[in-house]
Amino acid sequence: MNNWPNLSHAPIVEALIDIRVERSPTVTLDALRACADPLAAEFPSREELRQVMGQFSFSPEDGASFAAQAPAPMGLVLRSADTRWVAQFRLDGFTLSRLEPYTSWSELRDRAKRLWGEYAEAARPQKIVRIAARYINRIPLPQGEPFDRTFTTTFNMASSLPQAVAGFLLRVVIPFEQAAALAIVTQALPENSQDCTFDLDAFAVIPDGLSAAEAWTKIEVLRDVKNRLFFESLTPEALRKFQ
Repeated sequence: MNNWPNLSHAPIVEALIDIRVERSPTVTLDALRACADPLAAEFPSREELRQVMGQFSFSPEDGASFAAQAPAPMGLVLRSADTRWVAQFRLDGFTLSRLEPYTSWSELRDRAKRLWGEYAEAARPQKIVRIAARYINRIPLPQGEPFDRTFTTTFNMASSLPQAVAGFLLRVVIPFEQAAALAIVTQALPENSQDCTFDLDAFAVIPDGLSAAEAWTKIEVLRDVKNRLFFESLTPEALRKFQ
């Protein structure tokens, strides 16, 4: 693991740990509700998470049609009183998000590990099949400056084209072979905005499954992948603004 510098003004708007599972055939939403009940003091807001399935079809004779099934309950969304912590207890997995202001990796990891224990006891997953550490950042882009003053990972415009850009979307998928992981890097600049969304999603898919202990060790590896993406994709000049 690398020792990355601490940023006192990190541009993180959301950080999350996500664990997908192969669900137990016997688990029900009632089991997840019962698991969430003792957490009411920590997460006073609770709502059901529902999934909508549909099918779109088209034929020259009948034109376009869309058939949707009734929304199916798939889990619960729990929110803290200050709305800065959001937990999902789903039939297919668990997620904990920390919204801004971000505090620390250790606080996110330790709370996620504790809540995962509660979830796993209720959901009894057969195995863990995907894990992720995802950080969504908001990076201000100084007006009139080229993007490479902020990002070392960016795009190039042909010199014969106008160099002004009103908005852009860049998405790349990067394999990290030594870490046995993948990362999706997304940069998005909405039209007429100077704030670029810098989304770093480091994940590993393990069809054969991981134990909980192996998963938490792997999550530390994914965090290091995420940090490499962040610190090596921004210029020293840009990073100084977050120190």
